[in-house]
This record gives sequence, C-alpha cells and structure tokens, in this order.
Amino acid sequence: MFGLVKTLKTDEGREIKLVGNALTFIIYKSYFGRDLLSDIVAFARANANVDGIKGVTVKTAEDINALDRETREKIINAAGEYKFDSEFIINFLAALIATAKYPEKPDIVSIITEIPPYFITDGEIITELTEFLSLFISQKKRVP
Repeated sequence: MFGLVKTLKTDEGREIKLVGNALTFIIYKSYFGRDLLSDIVAFARANANVDGIKGVTVKTAEDINALDRETREKIINAAGEYKFDSEFIINFLAALIATAKYPEKPDIVSIITEIPPYFITDGEIITELTEFLSLFISQKKRVP
C-alpha cells in the first residue's frame, strides 16, 4: 500500500498500523460524511499558536491549499496547548486504520473500539498524529 505509514504501540504492546493516502479522504467521507481536509483545517485552527502564524488567514480548505508547503507545515505544527476535539481525533485515527486494512471494509464500530481511550488525550500521541497530519498534507511525490 502506498502512502504514509506509521505504527503506534499501545501500552499493552499491541501495534496499530496507520496509513494515509488519497483513499483516506474517501474512507473518511464514507464513514463520517465529512470532508477530511476541512476537518484538518478546523483542528489546526483550533490548536494554532497565533503568534507562530501571524499574517496567515485560513478560513476554508481552499485557503490552506493555496498556501506554500512551508506555511502549511507551520500552520499544522504551530500548536500550543491542544484544544482536544476527540471526535476528530477518533475519526481521523479510524480512517487511517481503515486505510491500512483496505481492501477489507471493517465496521466503523470495530475500528473505533480498537483505539485505546488514552490515545484521544495523550499529548505524545496527539503530537505524533499532528506530525503525521503535517506530512499527510504537505508530502509531494515527484514523478520522473
């Protein structure tokens, strides 16, 4: 499977594989009826360190798409204290897990119950997800 791949380990030593690629956007929309990029922008805006991104206005997904790579990364990484949006975090994790399991189409409830509850508020996990999110948005592959 192509895309970004990350494996998170639970306290019990279980591995949870996350995969992010174009399919993730479709899976997210099919499971939750929401646009992933719009939710990423909302999450980034809620957690942005305003001083770190002065002069940048992001109100829509199109606004973030119009930014250069460095500015997009700055917006995603400019996090102060996290304002947790547990629904987004759970949905994003579930979509990444479902992408990793493709072509299997697991039930959303079974995916969500796979996610340890502490993943939702653990600062280290959220930081890893934010870094993954930044790469997920800004990675460009060059075609020879």
